[in-house]
Amino acid sequence: MSLIVRRNKSPVINVIPLIDVMVVLIIFLLLTTHFDDPKSMNITPPSAESAAKAGDVETTPIVLAVDKTGALFINAAPIARDAVEGELRAFAKRAKNATVLVVADEAAPTKDTVFALDRARLADLPTRLVTRGK
Repeated sequence: MSLIVRRNKSPVINVIPLIDVMVVLIIFLLLTTHFDDPKSMNITPPSAESAAKAGDVETTPIVLAVDKTGALFINAAPIARDAVEGELRAFAKRAKNATVLVVADEAAPTKDTVFALDRARLADLPTRLVTRGK
């Protein structure tokens, strides 16, 4: 028989050094990460594999085009921004089953493309955004 009584010590995990290391790693990652300004990123929209073919449109198309400067054209004729909706409504009255095909240059500002889509929808016409096939 032993006169020394052994007590079982439960293992202790010291969490303080772990937290210190994690804080240092987070600070290091924050200081070394390069944040880009999303306004300065050059984005070229991808082409779509499901792009419509030339004969896929069963209705009378009205082509609303946006060039890279943001200028608008209806069926290749230049048009002022404030006259787009009225002109689209006039086309819709003349042609039954009219559909607006919005063709935007890939370098066109997004706000101008959205403006063209919005005006076509406000004219109560079905709208399609044309992409190029692969």
